[in-house]
Amino acid sequence: MNRSFLSRPTQDDPLTYLPRKPLQEFGKGRVIYDHQQPNHFLYVVILGRVKVATLSDDGGQTVGRLVCSDGLFGESCLVSAESRSESAVALDNATLMAWSRGDIEQQIEREPRLGLALSQFLVRQCMELQERIESMAVYKTPVRMLLALVQLSEDLGTPMADGSIRIASLTHHTMSEYVGTSREIVTFQMNRLRRLGVLRYTRKYIDVSPQALQEVLRQEGIQRPYSPMAMRASDGYAV
Repeated sequence: MNRSFLSRPTQDDPLTYLPRKPLQEFGKGRVIYDHQQPNHFLYVVILGRVKVATLSDDGGQTVGRLVCSDGLFGESCLVSAESRSESAVALDNATLMAWSRGDIEQQIEREPRLGLALSQFLVRQCMELQERIESMAVYKTPVRMLLALVQLSEDLGTPMADGSIRIASLTHHTMSEYVGTSREIVTFQMNRLRRLGVLRYTRKYIDVSPQALQEVLRQEGIQRPYSPMAMRASDGYAV
């Protein structure tokens, strides 16, 4: 019997209307799909994080987003028969659920609100991608690093008791792919921001100070609203 598996339903959340599927496990570093094994599924992350990237014609790779628990990815299967330019790799040991395009179409026939929710989701993804493209085109690396920290803390962060936002460990290589620069420049910028009090980091986590980050953004003339986390629930799934 089909039923929603979220414990806290949301009107515009596609997961509210999707049926439970068997869990799939992917070890850290494992390719979920790429140009050699194209994607045919819409996925949700139950546990762990997934890096979604796009391969350009010249062979370069750009990280589109990092997806954590409750996040959807693989939506390209819904808008094209086969996308060979996109890849997804497990950043951690990841647990996923997946639905084929046929599954989605059948469920929309049973529950039309799923179609609306997925449309809203696709629009949000396009808007976020447009923001990142504009950031890469308009700003130099120091500002792109600041905006990347805003986006990562919003998407992946967990609020801490001291008011900081904690992002689980990300390598400087992964961050360089996300920002669109070299690993060496990311290391330089991370050390600079640590001296400014914007963040502190270890091999296990990055703690971002929202107040300090907002102040540096203001000094750079960036007025982007920064309200990381309406707080991501840790027990969103009843699995």
